[in-house]
Amino acid sequence: KIIPVLDILNQTVVRGVAGERDLYQPLQSNLTDSSDPLDLARAIRAEYGLSEFYVADLDAIIHQRQNRELYQGLLAEGFTFLLDCGLRTTADCAALQEYPGINIVAGLETLAGPDELAALVDQWGSERTVFSLDLKQGQPVVSAVAGNPFAELTNPLDVAGMAREQGVTQLILLDLAQVGTGQGTGTEGLCQTLHARYPELTLITGGGIRNAAELQAQAELGAEGVLVASALHDGRLGRDVVLSLS
Repeated sequence: KIIPVLDILNQTVVRGVAGERDLYQPLQSNLTDSSDPLDLARAIRAEYGLSEFYVADLDAIIHQRQNRELYQGLLAEGFTFLLDCGLRTTADCAALQEYPGINIVAGLETLAGPDELAALVDQWGSERTVFSLDLKQGQPVVSAVAGNPFAELTNPLDVAGMAREQGVTQLILLDLAQVGTGQGTGTEGLCQTLHARYPELTLITGGGIRNAAELQAQAELGAEGVLVASALHDGRLGRDVVLSLS
């Protein structure tokens, strides 16, 4: 499954590069002159027939300001999405449960700890909860909140194991240093190991995808979904290729 990414900052779609959020600029796409989230979502659906997205709400992740009007606008037009809105606790997304088109992403970099992850799975169900194993140059990016057991772990496999113990059945594997670089995901070995260790786990990878061959390679490593952004907008992945793969 190819899952297009919308990185939202200041209510605008930006191009993420290597996790350096201070440097993110409005996205320039071959599909539309607009960097408005709804315009870009419509353009991607028109070109590729894709209507399920990954939405990284950086306004919420960085500033704790959820773009709820945008979520409602996307849902109203028939889009569904995995939403990373910078959750610290389950209470941060309680009001979003009424929207059936949203699956909630619990990101390692903001989540207060495994207890909150277990509570999310309990409230949302494992089918609507996705844990994001956030890395930077291979190292876990963990919330520094006091008493977070995730902060004691330096091995991504141990983090994944702890997440699995909380009832997680879906996991995003993303190295922020690779995002937007066009240099591959950088998590190939980890993806393969996770798939072998937890074959029941639905794995979604992404970051730095360049071409169709890399998408196919991710599938062979055990990924069931791949997050893609730049390659959809600059023409490296054409309509025919996307349609044949998805």
